[in-house]
Amino acid sequence: MNNAAGTLERRVRVEMPIEYDQEIVAEVVEDEPLPVDVTDRVLAPIITIDGRIHGPTSDFLRTYCFARPNLASARRLASDLRGWLDYLCNDCGLIPFEDGRDPTLVATEDHFARYYRMRQYGSPEQVLTSEGWARAASAIKRYYEYTRNRYQHAPPFDIVSFNFRGMGSGTMIAKYQPRRRSTGSAGVPITPEFADLLLMGALRVDRDGHQANYRAADRDHAIISLGLGAGLRRNNLANVTTYEIPKPSGLRFTTMRIADRITKNDAGGDALVFTHRLPAVYGYLDGARADIVASKRFEPPRPLQMVSADATGVQFVSEELPDEVISRRWTEMDEGQRRRLVDVDGSSPILFLNEYTGAPLAYSTYQHAVDDAGRFVRERINPDFPDRFRLHDLRHTYAVHLAVAIYRGQIAEAVGEVRQSDWTVDHIAAAVELVKYSLGHASEASTRLYIQAAHRFLEIPAAEFVGGA
Repeated sequence: MNNAAGTLERRVRVEMPIEYDQEIVAEVVEDEPLPVDVTDRVLAPIITIDGRIHGPTSDFLRTYCFARPNLASARRLASDLRGWLDYLCNDCGLIPFEDGRDPTLVATEDHFARYYRMRQYGSPEQVLTSEGWARAASAIKRYYEYTRNRYQHAPPFDIVSFNFRGMGSGTMIAKYQPRRRSTGSAGVPITPEFADLLLMGALRVDRDGHQANYRAADRDHAIISLGLGAGLRRNNLANVTTYEIPKPSGLRFTTMRIADRITKNDAGGDALVFTHRLPAVYGYLDGARADIVASKRFEPPRPLQMVSADATGVQFVSEELPDEVISRRWTEMDEGQRRRLVDVDGSSPILFLNEYTGAPLAYSTYQHAVDDAGRFVRERINPDFPDRFRLHDLRHTYAVHLAVAIYRGQIAEAVGEVRQSDWTVDHIAAAVELVKYSLGHASEASTRLYIQAAHRFLEIPAAEFVGGA
C-alpha cells in the first residue's frame, strides 16, 4: 500500500516492555538461559518501524524511564512520538534505515509546521484537542532536547524567534510553544503605576516614604517583582532555583528558561523577562536570603546532596547511591526533587526561603505576600488599589505590559534590525499572539482580557512598561 508521498506504507508502532522471566526462557530454549545482568535493565516502551526498532526515539524513552520509571507517562510520550515519526515516514516520505539518515534527524521546520497544521486543522481523525497538541508538542520538544544533548544534533525546526545580539544562544523563545488552558478568574491586570505601588506595599513603605518593620519585606518584594517581570505561576515561583534566574542585563528584556517539570502540563519553554524587575530579586539574593543561608542549615528527608550546578543543570548524589554522581537538567527536575536538593553550602537552592527555618517557602505564603502587600497599599498609600488583586494577577499584569511593549515597538528596538520584523505588529491582537509564546497558553478568556486591558493602557507612556522614566 502506498501513502500520500508515493512510497510504501510504513508500520510505526509502540511496543511495551515485557518482564524477563528465566523459567519461560528456559522452557522455550530447552536449556538453561544465559545469565542476564539486570542492574542496568530499564523497562521502557520502544518504537518500531516495520518491526525494526527505531533507535533514537527508543533510546530517548529508555533514558526517560531510567530517570522516571513511570510506564504510563512513558507510554504517552511514546504515542506522541510515534505520531510524529509516522507522519515523517508516511506523509513526508522520509525513508528510514536505507540511506543512513534518520527521519527525525533530517526533518525540517517546514515538516513540523505542516504537522502542526495537520494536527490543528486537518481531517477529524487527524486533529488533536488543544490539550492533546500541547502534550504532543511537548513530547517532540523534549525528544529534540535529548538529541541535542546525545547526538549534538540541532533541533530540526527553528526554535529561535527572539535573540538579542551579544546575549548568547540561550536567549530564545520556542516558535511553536505548547499552549496551556487557563481555568482561573477573569483577572485584574494593573497599570505600571499600581504595580510600583504594590512593590512599595511589599516593602511596607507608605506614601510619605516611611517604612514599617517587616522581616520578610525583601522576600515579598522579590516575589512580586519576579511575578511581574516573568509572569510565573505559583508553582514555578515556589520551585525555581537561584541558578535559573537570568543574570542582570543592561537590555530592557532578557529570557528565562521555564522548566517543564514544574510547569502546568509540562509546557515549559523560554519566557521573556522585563530586566528592570530583576534588581529586586538579586537584592534579596545578596541580602536577606544570604543572611538566611549563613545562619540556617537545610536538612530535608532523603536529601540530594549537590556537587555542582549551573544555569543548565545540576549534579548530585543521593543516600541510595552515595557513590554515583547523577546529572540532571533543570528542565527535568520536578518539585519533589528540587525540594530535596542541598547545595554545597548546606542551603536549599530554591530561590525563596523561610526566614526562620531556611527551608523552601510554603506554597500558601506566595498568595499571602500579594494579599498583604495589596492591603498595605489600600490602607497606607492609595485606597483605589483593587481589592480583588491576587497572585495570578501578577501573571495577567505581565502579559498586558508585554503586549503593550510589543505593540509600542519596545522589543523590536531591542532585538536589532535582523529580527525587527518578527516583533513589529500593527494591532494589539497580534501583540497578544506573541505574548502567548512567552506565557505558554492560549486561553480565549485570557486573550480577551489582555486585548481589552492593553487598549486601556495605550495612553500610558511606553517607557513606564519597561522601567524607563
